[in-house]
Amino acid sequence: MSSFKVVPYWKIEHTCAFLGLKTAITSRPVVQGPRYNGSPFVLISDGCAEEFTGVLSQKVRMQTPQGQ
Repeated sequence: MSSFKVVPYWKIEHTCAFLGLKTAITSRPVVQGPRYNGSPFVLISDGCAEEFTGVLSQKVRMQTPQGQ
């Protein structure tokens, strides 16, 4: 894999997609601290013979500025 070069395959569309993803995962309401007000937590796990991983997330009801 050390001989594989991304540069010939990376296009402006990839840059736009990457920047869009970067904005999405660092903008509200995605990144926020946990709420201990009764909102349920969800634990998602996955594993195989070599490794195990998990994600702790929380279901949060968001209200739009229009009240919906």
